[in-house]
Amino acid sequence: MRMKQGPRFSRSSRLPWLVTALAGLAGGAAHAACGPTATPGTGDTVVCDGATTGSPSVIATPGSTGVTITVNSGATLTTNATQVLLVRDASTITNNGTITVSGGSGSARAAMVATGNDNTLTNNGTLRTTSSGTSGILVTSNSSTRTLITNNGSIGTTGGSSHGISSLGPGNTVINNGSISASGTSAKGVYLQGGNLVTNLLVNTGSIATTGANSPAGGADAVHANTLGGTFFSRVENRAGASFSSANGYGYRGQNGNDVLVNAGTIEGHGGAANTDAIYMGALGNGTLILQTGSVIKGGADGGVGKTASTFLEGSGTVDNAFRNFQHLTMRGTAWSWQTDASFSDSIRIESGRFNLPATLTSPVITVLPGTTVAGTGTFAGNVTNQGTLLPGPNDGVGFGSFTVRGNYVGGTGALVQVNTVLAGDNAPSDKLVIDGGAATGSTGLRVVNRGGLGAPTLADGILVVQAVNGGTTADKAFSLTQAVEAGAYNYRLFRGGATGSNPDNWYLRNNGYLVGGTVVGSLEEAAEVIAESGAPATVEPVKLYRPEVPLYSALPIAVRRLGLAQLGTFHDRQGDPQLLADGEGGGRQASWGRVFGESTRQRLRGDANPQFDGSVSGLQLGHDFLAATDSAGGRHRVGVLGGYTRASGNASGVAGGATNAAAGRLTVEGYSLGAYWTRVASSGWYSDAVLLATRYKADARSTLGRGGRPHGTHVTASLEAGYPLALSDTVTLQPQVQLIWQRSSLDDFDDGLSTVRFQRDNAVTGRLGARLEGRFDAAGGVWKPYLKVNLWHTFSGSNAIYFGPTDQVVNRRNASALEVGGGIVGQLNQTLSVYGGLAYTSAIGITEQTGVQGQLGLRMRW
Repeated sequence: MRMKQGPRFSRSSRLPWLVTALAGLAGGAAHAACGPTATPGTGDTVVCDGATTGSPSVIATPGSTGVTITVNSGATLTTNATQVLLVRDASTITNNGTITVSGGSGSARAAMVATGNDNTLTNNGTLRTTSSGTSGILVTSNSSTRTLITNNGSIGTTGGSSHGISSLGPGNTVINNGSISASGTSAKGVYLQGGNLVTNLLVNTGSIATTGANSPAGGADAVHANTLGGTFFSRVENRAGASFSSANGYGYRGQNGNDVLVNAGTIEGHGGAANTDAIYMGALGNGTLILQTGSVIKGGADGGVGKTASTFLEGSGTVDNAFRNFQHLTMRGTAWSWQTDASFSDSIRIESGRFNLPATLTSPVITVLPGTTVAGTGTFAGNVTNQGTLLPGPNDGVGFGSFTVRGNYVGGTGALVQVNTVLAGDNAPSDKLVIDGGAATGSTGLRVVNRGGLGAPTLADGILVVQAVNGGTTADKAFSLTQAVEAGAYNYRLFRGGATGSNPDNWYLRNNGYLVGGTVVGSLEEAAEVIAESGAPATVEPVKLYRPEVPLYSALPIAVRRLGLAQLGTFHDRQGDPQLLADGEGGGRQASWGRVFGESTRQRLRGDANPQFDGSVSGLQLGHDFLAATDSAGGRHRVGVLGGYTRASGNASGVAGGATNAAAGRLTVEGYSLGAYWTRVASSGWYSDAVLLATRYKADARSTLGRGGRPHGTHVTASLEAGYPLALSDTVTLQPQVQLIWQRSSLDDFDDGLSTVRFQRDNAVTGRLGARLEGRFDAAGGVWKPYLKVNLWHTFSGSNAIYFGPTDQVVNRRNASALEVGGGIVGQLNQTLSVYGGLAYTSAIGITEQTGVQGQLGLRMRW
């Protein structure tokens, strides 16, 4: 690219120019405003004060060093001299006043000039030039010894090829803390030129600007880093709050060397006009563009054809301008948003922080390193290796979206894709990763964040989270869930392919599947593959994927009912024997009684969750007859109150996660009861017994995953029981019995963190048909009655319904029969005290599951 440039000083032309220019100045006259001399030598000091016009200048003698020239504050130098203030080596110029250069023209005119090395030039005041080819400050040097140029004031130049600051030669440092402006064709705010492998440095904390109607043809750039050859190095830093701006040229232009541009301020080119560039890195060498926090680029960034150009992102910010002709992009900051389409011909590397991408970035090699995040609805066009985190979807978190990889995708160590999803039924909204035309391989974890989903059954393909389009493919194990995905009643699994085998390279979340050989698969086609691989026949059955809390909570009504039945027992369980209410008591003797009881039980219901409770029930019960009377037919009545404490605890299991008998968690139920009873024993020996018992209980249900709740509730039990003794001999009696029990349970609603849980009020009816074979003998001054018993228990048809969220219903059915056998002994020790105890075993009849071992000890005392 050929451009018209500012002052050009080649190695062959620089020295003759300096000799000619300085020779013309050797005879300049001294002026009273600057003194004591206008031609200082080594070690001399010159101070300019007051005001002067004409052609005042201070020119250090050739070969001099250690010269100090100071323009005091308030001093004014107005001149048409070629150079106003000039030093040679290891010298200093400080301007605290105002210097104005007007008239004349030429390529070597300047207000402040240093021609050697190790000089320090500082402008704290004002420099103005109004002729073409003139610089505010001009520095030339021949070695790598740095010259320091600092502008803390104001520099303004007007005229073609005028420069605010010209730094020629290697190793110079320019610091601008003030303002620099240049106007005219080929005008430059700061012009850097040098070589010899030593870096020229510009640090800007102020403003550098160029204007000019004819500037485009001449390249009126705010900052231009030129070179004498490919060995030139420059570093330009535009710091936070600072600016480079050009009305008709580049904000920054590099050329032919090895350039580093660091921007934390604003760079504007061509007045910010559309389809123009603010940055041009040059045509040869290496160009490095570093964008830091605060960076604003108004216009495009051109890496240059033929130059190896790289962009680095540091800190945080937004890129919304065009980029072209760059080879490398490296993100090493904390948070950047890239909002414009761009191509990088060699590589893109995300090395740190969060990189938001709503646009398309193209590169043959794209690498996302560990600990980094790429987010947005954009596209990586190229082959992607991911060891970090991809977050598809809008960066503001509103709505859902897709992130696309248009090429091959490899999930490396630690690779993660996180999607926001409404965990509900089929086709629920979700972010997704799209594989466009490439192959997804490796291993990538998928993390699902629920966005308000309450759970619902998936009946078809489910919720799409990874989509392969335009011939894209995914490997069998390319994606896997990193955590349990649950909502409502359901556990969602990640399946490759649709439920009917369609779209085999897509990935879906579903809460239904097929159980084959102990393995849950996502489709019948996959089930057939499992059977074929195993070589053994296997059954395939549809299965719902419940979370473990479903069978856990479904087992809670089992434990509550079992607790209620244990509290109630039978008349004989509570009071021993009807004759204890009759023999020798007379009509009005009251009695108190108490018992302890316990059982080990296992019971399962059939239904959606097939819940099972496997645990123990124990308790203490006390009662007292507050009314004892005899009716006209000789029947004895006892009316009393009873109360007690009962505790049930154990493990729950059932359908969860695709297993039919998965461990679900642990249950504990504690209840305090209070009730009343009415018992009548006829003179013939038959009895009737009525009981009404209310229980207030609290439960603690905790799943294998640590979730659960502590609901409270109430339980009401009502029982009617009767029995009639048949004398088989003087000492043996057979007593048929019948009992009907009604139970009503009510559990409070609660929220376990994944959904609300609501129990439908439960009414259960249980019947018992039994027989008691009882003997009698006297011993140790008392009457003893050993017995054997057999009972057929039947729970009539009914169901328990639990709601997870507003609509998900889990129903389990009650319709069970069980056979109980047992034995024990009742002892009437005297007219006051009786004891009783027994053991029993219960086993289910039919397809239901129920087993248990019960035991109790009781004591009755008459008053």
